Amino acid sequence: MLRIGTVLLDRYELLEQIGSGGMAIVFRGKDRTLERYVTVKILREEFIGDEEFITRFRSEALAAARLSHPNIVRVYDVGQEGNVYFIVMEYVHGDTLKQAIKEKAPFDTKSTINVSMQIASGIAQAHKNHIIHRDIKPQNILVGTDGIIKVTDFGIARAANGATMTTSTTAMGSVHYFSPEQARGGYVDEKSDIYSLGITMFEMVTGQLPFQANTSVAVAMKQINEELPDIRQYNPKVSASLEMIIRKATRKKADERYATIEEMIQELAAAKNETNGMAQQMPSRTRASQPEIQYLSTVDNNKKQAEARRMEQARQEELSATEEMMAKQEKQGIKNIRISKDDDFEREYEEVEPVRRSRRPKLDMQNRRNPRQEEEYEQGFDKVREKKVVFAAVATALIIIAIISAIGVKAFGTKAGLFGDSSETAKVKLFVGMELKTAQELAQKDGYRVVEEKSVYSERYAQGIITAQSTEENSDIKKGMEVGVTVSLGKETTEEAMPNLKGDKEEIAVEKIKNLIGKEPKVSYEYDEDAEMETVMEQTPSQGTKITAETTISIVVSRGKETKTTIVPKVEGLTQSRAEKALKSSKLNVGDVTLTESDSVEEGIVITQTKEVGEEVPEGTEVGLVISLGKSQQNEPEENTQQPEEQTPENQAPENQTPEQPQQPIQNTKTKTYTVNPPAAGVTKAHIKIVKTDDNGESVVLDEQKSLPFSVPISGSGDGQITCYIDGVQMWSDAF
Repeated sequence: MLRIGTVLLDRYELLEQIGSGGMAIVFRGKDRTLERYVTVKILREEFIGDEEFITRFRSEALAAARLSHPNIVRVYDVGQEGNVYFIVMEYVHGDTLKQAIKEKAPFDTKSTINVSMQIASGIAQAHKNHIIHRDIKPQNILVGTDGIIKVTDFGIARAANGATMTTSTTAMGSVHYFSPEQARGGYVDEKSDIYSLGITMFEMVTGQLPFQANTSVAVAMKQINEELPDIRQYNPKVSASLEMIIRKATRKKADERYATIEEMIQELAAAKNETNGMAQQMPSRTRASQPEIQYLSTVDNNKKQAEARRMEQARQEELSATEEMMAKQEKQGIKNIRISKDDDFEREYEEVEPVRRSRRPKLDMQNRRNPRQEEEYEQGFDKVREKKVVFAAVATALIIIAIISAIGVKAFGTKAGLFGDSSETAKVKLFVGMELKTAQELAQKDGYRVVEEKSVYSERYAQGIITAQSTEENSDIKKGMEVGVTVSLGKETTEEAMPNLKGDKEEIAVEKIKNLIGKEPKVSYEYDEDAEMETVMEQTPSQGTKITAETTISIVVSRGKETKTTIVPKVEGLTQSRAEKALKSSKLNVGDVTLTESDSVEEGIVITQTKEVGEEVPEGTEVGLVISLGKSQQNEPEENTQQPEEQTPENQAPENQTPEQPQQPIQNTKTKTYTVNPPAAGVTKAHIKIVKTDDNGESVVLDEQKSLPFSVPISGSGDGQITCYIDGVQMWSDAF
């Protein structure tokens, strides 16, 4: 099991486990090279030795890597480190559609259509590339915090033009979303994805799975035999057009479904337009049944219009009051002029008359009032007008106060700002785990702001990532307001001195570093004859160096003495002496030698060997031999007495060399041609070394770089052996 903090290929750091499935474990990780967060999908340990699962795991990466679409999770990289197979993908901030269904279903018609169109768009891109997903279900649909829907997990995807189109028991998605042909193990094509999308849409609008039973087999049988339940018994508000689309997508017969996913998208778009059109054309009596937020929005708009009219009226009244006050001031200025009996009253009155701009009709000189009486009349008239002005000013002030109370108090008293639209609201997204800049961009699109309120050290979140927010996810917030967030400063960087790890056991060294800086070091292994197995030989950085949680620490652990291996040659059919030489040249030792009678093998020849030919064994391994004593002979003394008569002094040999006498005629030189083939596909050139062992001893026939394949004739005397090495590795050995 990989630990948090593990770095794959010196690049991808595992930060936290975010999910798991039957085939893989999913981590949130960080790409240290590109400084971005990624999803790392790692094949489970129990499948590492299973070639079929490894092939399926790689096929997921290859299938998804061929696709580039906003509604499909992107694949960045595929890799292997030791026995760890992994895929690096785009990290999506959000949750699965399955989780959204659990929390919010049943969805309304508009939301269901919007989500379905995005899923269908991603599927359409896969179908264009001749890829069938074959496992469409809410668990494989990601809902980003930005509202973008993405299809993921192409683990059992197949090419539409592939040779095998039958679903096997090892390549099956969830039975609740199976098409009938998948449940039967029949032919699977693009229409199977359409069926699974239809089942997913049913679950979105009802909050229920259409076919449920105690066993997977029972569910599969319902998929094959039973019709889709009535959608309106779960959600009476679903539109007729959406219900029709779901039913057509989930027809039992594939040819009765949509011919292509594009056709389904067109009908979803038409249903969306129909839904929007009904909302716009709905009469006032019907609008009362719309969601409360639409009703409040209409009321707020009416209030705004009424308040605007009142403000305009108040402004006009205020202007009129101002003019009247100015007229009053001018009039009071006239009153303050002292009039003597000697003054030319008529002339003075005529001079000031235009200044006063009296609104009363002008009087000719004969009919006008006496100035003294006129002044008294003006004073009385001004008092009445002054009362009106005061009343108008008070009324204006009250109107302004009312307006501020209605639409301005919250603007001044909160963070919404003077120009924020307090009547419109937005749903707060989940920002925890996002970078601050990304969160600010998403919030800005929705009409509110994200601001950093404080920053803290965090063991879990990297620097710059949001760890908490002041307003909970899905809360309603007035547009223009702010959501405060807490941003991580990363792990607290306390400096420590690097300890001496050399000579420590691996487990002890790893524990020391983990306790010191909170993460494990990178471990590599090397063979060393002098260092004890499983102990630390080298460390980076060296002892005493200052280290923090961000320091990369590496240790090299000894594997002990390297065990070299060799290939067991074939020595059966050779004389004992030749067999021993062949084993020695292969760096093997001769084990127990057993002598036994044989009717088929001549005396002195190896009948069998205890190690299988071609077996890879450690150098120095003992190989036992069974040597033939020849046929069992009852007249052996008579034959022995005759042998001296047949031999001459020149060709007579010592008795202990009798087993070699059958080989005496094969002392002449002989030639045999050998062909050296490539060790693997694609190898066209290699260093070839051929060693010959015969009666003349051991010699090197060839030792040079050669193009493959090629043939070489080899000559030798007596029994022997030819051994071929390619790039330093013994490939084969043959009796000469």
